[in-house]
Amino acid sequence: MASNRAILKEKRPQIATQGHYGDLEVIRVDVTARTATFQAKNTNYEETVPLSTIRPLTEEDSGKFWEALVADLMRVLRIEAHYPPFVKGFEVETGEDSTGDPSVYITIFVSPEQKYSQATVSRWNSFSNILLDDC
Repeated sequence: MASNRAILKEKRPQIATQGHYGDLEVIRVDVTARTATFQAKNTNYEETVPLSTIRPLTEEDSGKFWEALVADLMRVLRIEAHYPPFVKGFEVETGEDSTGDPSVYITIFVSPEQKYSQATVSRWNSFSNILLDDC
């Protein structure tokens, strides 16, 4: 998969990762390489680590981290032409599922049509299978 490595511009998620200390914030994620680049706040020090080693500090940080991951995944799908033209956007929400376990909910917005052709339904099925496999 190609990636343009999503760069976070607003308040960045604060994280902890093994062997690093201080105010760490994620500045880039790359779902294809399964990495995140963090920076020690107010310094030029950057390091890239596996996603599995990143631990967001708060619920808000966790939500922002997941938003960045999903945004990078959607950009990759656009680059690789897996993103259907009828998908108009998405929204990411974190919370708990019905059992109380942490969950990520992705709402996909599609253009409204009166009748969906078989080709559109097939394309949607293909897209949703990619999301299920990659998420």
